[in-house]
Amino acid sequence: MLQYILISLLASVLYAVFKHIASKPGSVPKGTYNDKLFDPQAKSRPFYDVCVVGSGPSGGTCGYYLAKGGARVALLDKEEFPRDKYCGDAVCKTAIEILSDMKLYPRLVEENLAHIADSGGFVSPSGLSYVGRSHEALGEIPAAIAIKRLNLDNAIAKAAKEAGADLKEKHMVTGATFDKEKGLWTVQVKDRPSVTARVLICADGAQSKLAQALGIVKGQPQGSCSRAFVEGGTHQFDSDGVVFYNKAILPGYAAIFRHPNDELNYCCYLIPGNPEVVNEDLKQWHDYLLEKDEMVRAALGDNYKIEQMRAGELRLGGVEVSYDEHLLVTGDAAGMIDPMTGEGIHHAMDGGRMAAQTTLECIKQGNYSKEAMSVYHQRWMYAFGTDFKWSDTICQFLYRFPIFLDAAALAVQRKGNTFLARWADIMTGRVPKIHLLRPEFVIVLTFCFLQLLVERYVLGKKPEQKSTHKTQNPTKAASNARKQK
Repeated sequence: MLQYILISLLASVLYAVFKHIASKPGSVPKGTYNDKLFDPQAKSRPFYDVCVVGSGPSGGTCGYYLAKGGARVALLDKEEFPRDKYCGDAVCKTAIEILSDMKLYPRLVEENLAHIADSGGFVSPSGLSYVGRSHEALGEIPAAIAIKRLNLDNAIAKAAKEAGADLKEKHMVTGATFDKEKGLWTVQVKDRPSVTARVLICADGAQSKLAQALGIVKGQPQGSCSRAFVEGGTHQFDSDGVVFYNKAILPGYAAIFRHPNDELNYCCYLIPGNPEVVNEDLKQWHDYLLEKDEMVRAALGDNYKIEQMRAGELRLGGVEVSYDEHLLVTGDAAGMIDPMTGEGIHHAMDGGRMAAQTTLECIKQGNYSKEAMSVYHQRWMYAFGTDFKWSDTICQFLYRFPIFLDAAALAVQRKGNTFLARWADIMTGRVPKIHLLRPEFVIVLTFCFLQLLVERYVLGKKPEQKSTHKTQNPTKAASNARKQK
């Protein structure tokens, strides 16, 4: 009992320190501009309230909430929808809640464009695994859905258009200039008329050429990910989603997610920290895990048909500054990707929503100064950005001591689906990583870690691949679960 109290006290103190570091955001002060929302004269003005460059999950979400809030918005994308984006395609709970608010979920599921991930889990570096079900623990909103970015981005962009945003497809932005005297941005577009707006929001992906050209975002993306779809009916994967932690690529990992029509997305994420794993070798690691990882091979079987690998870049951990006078940066462009998991869709959508909310307040207050726009940066840092620092620390720790991932798998095996659901909330960044210090995690993880230490280094037992389902294929439990429905 004393141990429990001490651990609870320590966790409370550390959480308080965490919230102090991630200081609460301020509010937008009053300014001197006289722009108005829902202004019937706005269409006659020669400029938009906001120009959003990039119509992916972050830019599209931002455009949607700006339009709903009464702003006149130009939403630009260099491609024509539907268009593809290389990604893991797993959309976590926070994003699902935003999709619900946008009236897109559960329509995407009903139209067979998205698959609810009910059964899922992970495999540790030594092969310990657990695959459980989340519906009972989470209720109406699932832990995740799998949806191709082809369909997700199209749905969000079109929802923004329906809400009133002026969606301009095939608009490749080549640059932007700011007229300080007029307080207006002029966005240059290849072979098309330029777009003028009071506020510029860069949501143009991990490279973010525009934000880099403007000097806000610096450096290149640090991580990379692969994507390859596996044809339905050619594999033996029986779960909705499993993460595979192979010691060779830690702190990176591989994952398999089930899409509608029994199609799979096999992806490999390379996370910085392992000197033996570099982005240039993504194809090598993608193939290595398919061929050499016994658990991945067992999950897919011997006759699967897989497409050619596609690759994407990852700007991880958040940029130092995501704002300037009359300017915001959001989504992948702002590095809103967890450096521990590579997960970024729900952060991007949440960041896009915050960018819209802050910009609407700036319009109401008539203030687009650097001070006013900085409120947005404070908000997303407080919501999830500061947690990225914890993610990076934990990520490097697990790379050096993979036995702790084994201990986590053993703990989930013992505690079951509710524990797994809470673990998933932390791993995806929905809940701050500091929650790992809560007694419900610390006690069981410490016990499992000590057990593994004794077994391996005192009793001399070698790590063995072990599943709660007594099979080399950790995904078999899902088929049994579906049969019981």
